Amino acid sequence: MTYELCVRFGFDAAEIAERVGLVGLNSRNCSQLGPRLQELVIQPNAGAIIDTFLASLVKSEQFNRIVGEHSDAARFSEMFEHYLLSLGVDIAQSRYFEERLRIGTVHQRIGVPQSMYQCHFQLLQGLLIRHIPQNMRRDGDSFDDMVEFILKVTALDMSLAVDSYTNSSMHGLRTSLDVQRGESERLRQLALTDWLTELHNHSHSRHLLEKALLRSRIERSPLCIVMADLDHFKSINDRYGHLVGDEVLKIAASRMLSGARAGDEICRYGGEEFLFILQGTDLAMAREVAERVRSRINGDAMRSRKAEIILSLSLGIAQARDGDSVDALIERADAALYEAKQAGRDCVRTESQNA
Repeated sequence: MTYELCVRFGFDAAEIAERVGLVGLNSRNCSQLGPRLQELVIQPNAGAIIDTFLASLVKSEQFNRIVGEHSDAARFSEMFEHYLLSLGVDIAQSRYFEERLRIGTVHQRIGVPQSMYQCHFQLLQGLLIRHIPQNMRRDGDSFDDMVEFILKVTALDMSLAVDSYTNSSMHGLRTSLDVQRGESERLRQLALTDWLTELHNHSHSRHLLEKALLRSRIERSPLCIVMADLDHFKSINDRYGHLVGDEVLKIAASRMLSGARAGDEICRYGGEEFLFILQGTDLAMAREVAERVRSRINGDAMRSRKAEIILSLSLGIAQARDGDSVDALIERADAALYEAKQAGRDCVRTESQNA
């Protein structure tokens, strides 16, 4: 049988023995006094102990609220009886530790304040001592041994419950922090991403281009950008409506990604206009990428909401020069895109070298 909580909290045989010894228990007092505690104190008086313990608890509004939400008094009484009838029996076994660790875990999950059951462990100690029979009380040594055993075994149980309560609280906190980090990352991605195409958005594209220009200067490596525009896109919106237009933009973005290379940044610059950032790429290589993307766009008709649409793309390429700003580089790529439009669309043009 696997004891999940023992494994989770690291209670193997050696750790169990160490914890048992830490509260001052040993094999002699466990093997002798555990059965005597059950036989002489708990089993003959279980009903009275449970009734007194429960009567104390129900005076707390907080306890009544928690029990009302998650259980009932009868169920709690049954669970407490099970706990009592196992108290002090085979305490060096994994099963014993597993059940005690589960107490703290359950209490933490249902919102029982740790202080509440810590205080009631003390009540339990008093009840157990009160029910030590008279014949044992008359034997001073036997009485002292039993009192000491009760104090130690309840201290062991409380330490395990506190361990699991605290660990469960920390686990919940870590989970909450992970959720918050995940939500923060999701919001960050939303701030950087175009909601429709899931490409980088306009503002982030300029940030990426600024970084690419800096890297190009430091590494003395080529950098090209491509400004691309879907041809006659307004007529698609006018004829089929904006919902179809949105579908076309999403399909076009997917085809652009499939035509680009790993590492190429593709951004929705605005409307039906897109920006490609091609790091480590000269004009000749950029033209190959642009032509491949263009052929992906018009390779097959796009089917959206029963409309079959033939789409084409015009692209303009510019290569970064010493001292280029983001605006200067985009302006030259825009000029090349304008030349592609003037040349009849559905084509690629590179910047004029004397521009």
